[in-house]
Amino acid sequence: MRSFNLFAALVIAAPAFVSGGAIALAQESPASPSPSETTNPTFMDRQYDGKVHAMVAPYIWGPSVKLDTQFTIPVLRHGHGHGGGVVQSTFQVGPSDYLPKLNSAGMLAFDVRQGNIDVFGDAIYLNASSTSTIAGTITGPLGRRQFPVTIDANAHLSTAIWEAAAGFTLAHSHNADVSMFLGVRNFPLNLNIDYNATIGKRGLLAPSGSISTSDYTSDVIWGIRGRVFFNGDHLYVPYYFDYGTGTNNTSWQAYGGAGYAFNHGQTIVALWRALNYGSFPPTAHVQKLNLAGPLLGYTIPI
Repeated sequence: MRSFNLFAALVIAAPAFVSGGAIALAQESPASPSPSETTNPTFMDRQYDGKVHAMVAPYIWGPSVKLDTQFTIPVLRHGHGHGGGVVQSTFQVGPSDYLPKLNSAGMLAFDVRQGNIDVFGDAIYLNASSTSTIAGTITGPLGRRQFPVTIDANAHLSTAIWEAAAGFTLAHSHNADVSMFLGVRNFPLNLNIDYNATIGKRGLLAPSGSISTSDYTSDVIWGIRGRVFFNGDHLYVPYYFDYGTGTNNTSWQAYGGAGYAFNHGQTIVALWRALNYGSFPPTAHVQKLNLAGPLLGYTIPI
């Protein structure tokens, strides 16, 4: 069950969604170029030349995950009565804990720019299953006591997360730019769990059962992004920040790192990216989610 929560965390995360920033394409076209500038335009100059420039970027993100979660076991026996029990747990794990459990996964970002206008997005697909054990607590009748619980579970999770945004360049030079953007980030999660639960210190066994959940979070996001080149036309620093809000949560996402632009137009980026979800309703399965870790991406002009 621990792996299940990790997958849920990874998925929410998914929103990997910063990889749209990871391919940060914004570049500039000088208003009055000198002859030398016209002969040797910079990488940024070529991106702001008024033509359409499109790129795709496969990437890998391996964050450490901290997740506060809860769900209800429908039937538990408390003394002489019957009732439900809410299992609450906090998890903090690294990529080595959840990556071996993946059945399949894919991460891809895109960016299309013409002049000061650009459209970018990100998509993540995840399919994972696991058999594992989790320890937590449940709230007893009337909320007066908490009991330790150990759950053996078989879980299967699938999700397809996507993000899309449109941006406008506020300012640019031959070696740097800054853009603002507005978009949407979506996170649908489908989860099925078969479980056996051992409740209390005396080992009371609750009946076996199944739990099926379908959670959906949609956030409107806005923020800034861009990049700054150093020491010529190859080494640069990309940056990104967004804030999102929806009907049942808030979120923010940020990254920074280093990139290298090749002469043929392709680039490689190594970033540190963080994603945070919070402000969920008290009854939501996910209460808090923090993801942070390295991201490696490669952009390909199309």
